Amino acid sequence: MVSLERFSWPGSVVVVTGASRGIGRAVAEEAVGRGARVALLARHQADLDAVVSASSQLARTGLAVAADVSDRANLENALTRVEAELGPVDVLVANAGSGAYGRFDEMDLADLERMVGVNFLGTAYAMRAVLPGMVERGRGRVCVVASVAGRFGPPMEAAYGATKFAQVGLAEAVSVEVASKGVGVSIVDPGVVDTGFFEARGHAYARSFPKPIPPSRVAATVVKAIEAGRGEFFVPGPFRAALAVRHLVPRLYGWGTARSYRGEL
Repeated sequence: MVSLERFSWPGSVVVVTGASRGIGRAVAEEAVGRGARVALLARHQADLDAVVSASSQLARTGLAVAADVSDRANLENALTRVEAELGPVDVLVANAGSGAYGRFDEMDLADLERMVGVNFLGTAYAMRAVLPGMVERGRGRVCVVASVAGRFGPPMEAAYGATKFAQVGLAEAVSVEVASKGVGVSIVDPGVVDTGFFEARGHAYARSFPKPIPPSRVAATVVKAIEAGRGEFFVPGPFRAALAVRHLVPRLYGWGTARSYRGEL
């Protein structure tokens, strides 16, 4: 395996999608605190402006750019502006995400199309836009913020989980393709995070386990993944053991999953 160049935060240009709240906002704050120049992307300019104005560091060096990651032309234009104002992109954190809850046979197909557009195509478009420059320069980092739902296929979130599986598959393949070019691709799989995601999907999180974790904990793992340059990181870590159970004892895993959702199916 080719060794990657040691990553240095000061002066690096970091793009974070879905940066107006939750994990994305926490990642932007972590990056700027380490001396990076951060471009925050999300759909609504007012939300981004509020994030930037709340941080003296982001207010000095950050750049807020409204962009819909599911719209390729719109996203490419936003990234062109980032490079014109801040310089070539050193790090992409593909974090923008959208969810929905309910049985697949009853779901609104507009929700399916929205999740494919934001979760998968939004990640693919952003990666495709920045990777050629990274490869040409012989350095760069991409961190895909996926989900444990991209490893376990959660009932009642079938389409969401499928788009997260797609993110993971994309990142795994591309990480091998670009490793010899000095570019690192990593994956972060959060579990339940204390953000507005669940309300936005139309179904609040009501389970007693696992407990939601703060966005700052995920952001710290994203920082670790960027510095490592490769690999897959679960937050919290024990989800990795659960993944092993899924593969080694699939019938036990299937029984446990059906049991935990029996009141909803």
